[in-house]
Formats: sequence, structure tokens, C-alpha cells
Amino acid sequence: MLYLSEVLNLPVIDAQSRTLGRVADLAARLGAYTYPYVSLIRVNTGRRSHRYVSWRDVLAFEATQIILSRGVADLSPTQLEDADVLLSKNVLDKQIVDLEDRKLVRVQDVQLARTGHALQVLGVDISASALVRRLGFKHLANALARRFPPPAVEWQDVELTDWRDSNLRLRFRKAALNRLHPADLAEIAASLSSEERKIMLETLPDEVAADTVEEMSPKLQVSVVDSLDGKEAAGLVEEMDPDDASSLLEDLPQERAQEILSLLPRSEAQELEELLSQPEDSAGGLMTPEYLSVRPRALAREVIEGFRNPIPEGEHTFYIYVTDEAGHLCGVFSLRDLILADPEIPVEEFMTHGLVYVSLDAKEKEVVCKIMKYNLKAIPVVDDENGLKGIVTIDDVIDLVGPKDWRQEGTLFS
Repeated sequence: MLYLSEVLNLPVIDAQSRTLGRVADLAARLGAYTYPYVSLIRVNTGRRSHRYVSWRDVLAFEATQIILSRGVADLSPTQLEDADVLLSKNVLDKQIVDLEDRKLVRVQDVQLARTGHALQVLGVDISASALVRRLGFKHLANALARRFPPPAVEWQDVELTDWRDSNLRLRFRKAALNRLHPADLAEIAASLSSEERKIMLETLPDEVAADTVEEMSPKLQVSVVDSLDGKEAAGLVEEMDPDDASSLLEDLPQERAQEILSLLPRSEAQELEELLSQPEDSAGGLMTPEYLSVRPRALAREVIEGFRNPIPEGEHTFYIYVTDEAGHLCGVFSLRDLILADPEIPVEEFMTHGLVYVSLDAKEKEVVCKIMKYNLKAIPVVDDENGLKGIVTIDDVIDLVGPKDWRQEGTLFS
């Protein structure tokens, strides 16, 4: 196996045995082949100058030097094209998504192969042995590679960013990223620059992007919104769960939050404004106004049929609340209760009447204590007239009682 690190800095000799310079980089031409061929050599000619040499002008490629078929004056005129990627500048040390370990890994070297007179790019090396090789300890690197075979990442599995922008480390593949949980995506995003993070979120479906932002730390969420224009930010907030969206808006400067609210559909803006009006450390500030409810006389069969389309979101299906025409909380039942019930009886016959709840102004401690004491997955929040206003779910409680800095803010490589 041949590696880019072994080619860099080799002397380039012309047909008259004169040293043109040393290899600074190799350019591979994308598009025509799954495994692209090296098209150009970027040669450092001294005094911070360089020139490109076409691979067609290479006569011999040896372990210690590259020999050209022509003299310097007769070399083919050539320049870097849009389809050319500089392997050292644009690939080496960049990062790619490791789907198995759900993290970012760094490209330590580029794997090359001779195919006749040509040189072809096979993939990238992300192993520790590659790093040792680049430090100049080739024999030690080979010994490590024999003992611990490096994981192979084929070129076709690597999709990097716009080659012309050295600040961008990777282009995310939608099919690949969709295999990761939003929490893993949030951890990956924490290690990216603001611009890279924006590209990642744009690659994801809107709903997945919103779920990913919900998993980020408050500081990172604000950074994401800062990278978006008003319309983009409003679209993201619209896809988020109301309780998470209101928490995000609470952390933004008031002027920015009002701008986003003004761009939302009126009904959703009013919903968020209601949440924002509640004290942040109260049940009203923690709750989501999204929950499942039915009337007392609804038959079990009707409830099941009504929930089939559309299918409710997972965190809102822990319990189904029973409310009267005025919205007063009457009872609650679980999905298990519903499935086991006689399809032709009304829910008021199997619902739980003496349910646990909290008021809108209940403090966080009371909410946490009741959920933990009664082993609940969600707890209803009611107003002074026992009107159901929302629910606080177990994930909200985890956020309260867990370590304050458990959500990642860029610790993948710390």
C-alpha cells in the first residue's frame, strides 16, 4: 500500500536531471471514476512559489523521487481545475463521520495505489499507525498496522466539502446522518464550526434538524440560531417541540426572539408566547402544551381509530388525558389500559380518577418530586379551575436533575 505521506516532499527531477522542486501536494480529479486518478503534482519550486505538473509528464515514479519525461521548458501547460481536489490541503487532517462509533474521526493519511503508469486514490487512513507514519517512523507504523490492522475507509464512502473552502471539514451525507440518533448528531455538531454546523443541519430533514437542536446545550442552540437568518430560524423553531422552542427563545435577546415569533404562524406564536409568559422555573415554564386528550364518553374503539392517523409523537403517548367540554381534567389512562379495554365501553369506565397533577405555578422541585414519587412518565399541569394546560414529561425532569453540562458543547476531542 502506498500513502500520500510517503510521496510528499519527494524531489521532482526533469528529463535533464535537474531538480524542479519537491512534491507539495497531489491533485486527484473527481467525477469520472469511483476511485479518482491523480491528475497533477503541486511542486514547491522554492521561495514560496509553486507550479503544477501534469501526471502525463511523469516518466517514472520511484520511492525516492519522481522523474519527468520532459525538461522544465517543455512541460505541458496545466492548472488546477474545478474537479481537482488537493489531497494534502483538502483531505488530510479533515474529519469524517464514523457511523459505527458515532463520532468524528480525523483523516491521518490518504491511501494510493499504482495502476499501470497511473496513481489512483483508494481511500483514507484514520488509524494511529498512519499518524506514526506521518511523523517519520515508517517501520514502526508498518509494525503497528500488522498488529492492529487499520480500519479501511474507501474513497466512495468519504464525501468532503467544497475543496476551495479550507474551513469546511466535511460534507454530510443525508442517508448516512439519518442513521444516527439526534443526540449523536448533536454531539457531532458540537465539534464543528458555526458554518459547518449550519451545513450539517441543512443536510438533515427539517424534523431531524429540530430534534438535533433540542439535544444541544442552550449555549450551542443560541449559536445555531445566530448562524441563521430570521426565516430560517423561525422554520427551525416551528419544528421544535413547544417547550424546547420556548426555552430557546428565552435564552435569545428579546429583539431576536420577537423577530422569530413574528415570522411564525399566528397560532404557534401565541402558543409560545403563552409559555414564555410563565415563570421559567415553574411547571408552566417547563410544560409542553402538546398532549393527547379525549372526552369521557368516547369509546375505546373510537379512540384507537382516531389515533391511527396521524400517529401521535412518542413522548406524548405515555398517557391519554380525559377532559370535559370545558377542558377540565377528569381522568387519565395509559395505552395499555386502552388496548386491554372492551372496545365498546367509554373511557370513563376504565380511566383513573384520582390522578396526580401540578398547578401552573408549581416550582420545579415539586414537579420533580411528584414525578419521581409516583414513578410517572409525565404529569399534567392545570390552572386554578382544573383546566388542563399541558404536561411535563420525564425528559424535562432528566434535564433538571442531570449534570448541568451533560449536553455536549464540543468535547469530542478534548
